[in-house]
Amino acid sequence: MPDFHHPQLISVNGVQLAVYEQRPQGEAKPWPVLLCHGMPELAYSWRHQFAPLAAAGFHVIALDMRGVGYSQVLPNQEDYTLQQRLGDLCGLLDHFGYEQGIFIGHDFGGTIVWGMGLYHQERVKALCACNSPFADMPMNPLDLYNQLYGPNNYFAYFQTQACEDKFNEDPARTFRFYARRDTGQGTNLSRSRQHDAESIGHVHWIHDAESSWPGELILTDQELDYYASAYARTGFGGALNWYRCLPLDYEHQKQVYPNGLPSIEVPVLAVGSELDFIAAHHFYDLLDGYCSNWKKVVIVDAGHWTQQEQPQALNRVLVDWLQEVSG
Repeated sequence: MPDFHHPQLISVNGVQLAVYEQRPQGEAKPWPVLLCHGMPELAYSWRHQFAPLAAAGFHVIALDMRGVGYSQVLPNQEDYTLQQRLGDLCGLLDHFGYEQGIFIGHDFGGTIVWGMGLYHQERVKALCACNSPFADMPMNPLDLYNQLYGPNNYFAYFQTQACEDKFNEDPARTFRFYARRDTGQGTNLSRSRQHDAESIGHVHWIHDAESSWPGELILTDQELDYYASAYARTGFGGALNWYRCLPLDYEHQKQVYPNGLPSIEVPVLAVGSELDFIAAHHFYDLLDGYCSNWKKVVIVDAGHWTQQEQPQALNRVLVDWLQEVSG
């Protein structure tokens, strides 16, 4: 496992990125595996995946996305568009001397790997989205969420300084709010165990007493301290800017693909979880319209934080799939 306190600092695409890697003992497969974390997360979220994927013969690379962890915090909201973050991944491929990579993303990191399949398919050997359904954008996503779920939805609150200030006020509390597993009554992502307007407004429950939060924390004290210390250094603004750039991402999609999105032709693995009711696995069932070669796997007894809640189960799925697509 890499030393998550001492990353490589690599400058690509106009930004300095914190990068963590592990190589196999023997000769590596021709394609590296690039791991993309979500929000609020870090490359550290993949700590349980490095050793099994490297043991399977892959050069494993994870990064703190721009704006968080040990990566550079850039000053402008538009520094965090999807296109900028795709440029970071292409830059890492170039830095390590690879034409193509296998991309695995969780949560908002899944948005990035879907973007690689749409905009840089020539650099992709295969892609896997974990707890991150494919999202075509028929209209501005902020307007769409307001229409579907009302003004309290988390996309809307993420746009505000008030949300950023609340997250920054006590990063450890913010992670105790988010990083929870379902023990039968839902979690702070969905108390109703439904993908409904109440659950899509979940972020507002952070203002409630901590004793009212359902579920249980998935992090040890040491793990919680790592996340909280990292976000205390950078603040949550960079991560929230990924969501604040969604209108810009939508405008770019309209410009590049005015007649609809292209088909993703590379192999796709869609990983969902039984107890993830926000990024619910049934949304993957729409992929026939967007992917020509895909399959779905559902991890039992896992919520949204699959690679941390059920790492062994996920690792078995990933290793089997990686051997299949790289054979």
